[in-house]
Amino acid sequence: MIGVLDWGIGGLFSVARLRARWPTADVVVLTDAGSEPYGRQDRRALCGSVDRALARLRALGATRILVACHSASSVLPRLDAPDAVGVIAPQHVPRGGRLAVLGGTRTVRSRVWRRALRGHGEVVQRIAQPLSARVERGDVDSAATRAAVRRVLRPLPAVDTLVLACTHYIALEAVFAEVRPAVRIVDPALAVVDGWTAPGGTGRLEVHTTGDARAVQRVMDRLVPGLGAVVDGVRPAVAGRRSAAAAGAPSEG
Repeated sequence: MIGVLDWGIGGLFSVARLRARWPTADVVVLTDAGSEPYGRQDRRALCGSVDRALARLRALGATRILVACHSASSVLPRLDAPDAVGVIAPQHVPRGGRLAVLGGTRTVRSRVWRRALRGHGEVVQRIAQPLSARVERGDVDSAATRAAVRRVLRPLPAVDTLVLACTHYIALEAVFAEVRPAVRIVDPALAVVDGWTAPGGTGRLEVHTTGDARAVQRVMDRLVPGLGAVVDGVRPAVAGRRSAAAAGAPSEG
């Protein structure tokens, strides 16, 4: 069974791609929104959160896991997780020209993508944190969201490629294309999925969350309809419990 992990709903776009390409694959999903947002955790805490989430997916039957979150993927090399694959995948980014990496605060400041793209061309980075929060709420086409995208892209110089270093951002692909129509848009998470060969199964899909199951269901039905019902929320591990201050905080995929 394939497992998919993200803090929020960004990983569900990878699930939708998996289902479209391999409809008989068995998939189990965990959105860990009951924990402190991954993008707010320091490296040590994030290693613990991701390790516990991976263990939970294995307990649910996953034998091969896609970590569909750039923040979480950044700590995978520090974990004993040979069954997990991250989405920091520079092999799927075209070489040459000027590349702009859009991501959350933690991902951009970690410079993980800048290091990964060494030799690809000129790389600029831009923190686009407000965008993931809008997608997490299901707001992908309002005037306010379009204005937020324009504010994020406005300071960027002319670029050839936008690298979406957050799995939420693909929901805004049409808006990115509207604001920068000549730019090539690359979502490394979807590219990783496209490179997989999924085993056949019965087509079973389970979506679990440590957060608010009704909230996840509401956004899932709006942005990735057809994935079915969310399993009732499960409690996050105590060490990764989401604080009251983090309630409503934006995630980083």
